[in-house]
Amino acid sequence: MIFTNYLKGVLSLAGKTFVILLIVFIFLELIQRSGILTKGINAVGKFIKFLGYKKESSAPLLAGIMLGIIYGAGVIDDMIKKENIDKKQVLLVSVFLSMCHAIFEDTGLFLMLGASLFWITIPRILLAFLVTYIVSKFIREKSIFADF
Repeated sequence: MIFTNYLKGVLSLAGKTFVILLIVFIFLELIQRSGILTKGINAVGKFIKFLGYKKESSAPLLAGIMLGIIYGAGVIDDMIKKENIDKKQVLLVSVFLSMCHAIFEDTGLFLMLGASLFWITIPRILLAFLVTYIVSKFIREKSIFADF
């Protein structure tokens, strides 16, 4: 009886997770094919300059935010190599994504479990911006990162 209820709960959660991931990936494929992704990359590039990012860093950053670190790792690695992004930019992208990745997927999963939309998105985003801004200022001012 207990095992049966447990199994039903696990299967239900797995099904809901699958549906959320399927929706996220279909959505991402549609925005990529429609050209919205390119426009989004350009818009993000303009918006994140104050954090110390260069425009070419916006594509890997957007990939990590939308896909997450695990799913987006290949995309991020490929973009970094193709765009020839420098070490400072890779560090800034990594700092931001360490705190704020897979916004769509995580939000969907946590909302499904009953979490508050505000508490699973806004603090993560604000903290990621704040820490990335501090790190970018620290990199510029400290000679300890001279090889970056």
